[in-house]
Amino acid sequence: MNQGRITKRIIRRETHSSRAGLSVLTAVLLLVACLWLGTESVLSLLGQPALLASPGHLASLVAAVPEAVLPAGLVAGGTVVALAGAALLLAAVKGGRRGRRAMLSGRSALVVDDETIAAAISRKVRLAANLAPGQVATAVARNRALVHVHPTSGMTLDPAVLTAAAAEEVASLRLQKTIPAQVRVATEGAVGR
Repeated sequence: MNQGRITKRIIRRETHSSRAGLSVLTAVLLLVACLWLGTESVLSLLGQPALLASPGHLASLVAAVPEAVLPAGLVAGGTVVALAGAALLLAAVKGGRRGRRAMLSGRSALVVDDETIAAAISRKVRLAANLAPGQVATAVARNRALVHVHPTSGMTLDPAVLTAAAAEEVASLRLQKTIPAQVRVATEGAVGR
């Protein structure tokens, strides 16, 4: 394996979460259900009493469901089963994403947490606006950084200047996939520091 492929693989493993836990949980639940049905079948063949319900009793219960349950209940049950199946399928196809991003580096794999990116952007915007630390908060989402600024009462801030400061900080981080920064200045000011 060449160095580039190894680096890409390391970055992928650090920025995406594993689906192993969900896979193991699903497999264990299916295994328990199959073992229970198998045990009930063997007990029925041997003429022993069932643990919970014999296969014949289960079949009669399933056959009686349309008469015993209202159509709205059947639709609701079917919808729940379909949503659970769709969620499992979506989890299988789409990988989970951790709150981390890769940085550009020619020599190694660099990964930075979204909280660290948010703190750096908040600091840069706070210094550009000359505000106290509690007056700027940043949240880094999947495809953008949202900066909330609460100016001191009586102080007017230019959102364009703050957006430029946030964009400059994002550019200085040298992320592989850059994220736009959006600055929102609150209309109500904070009490002076």
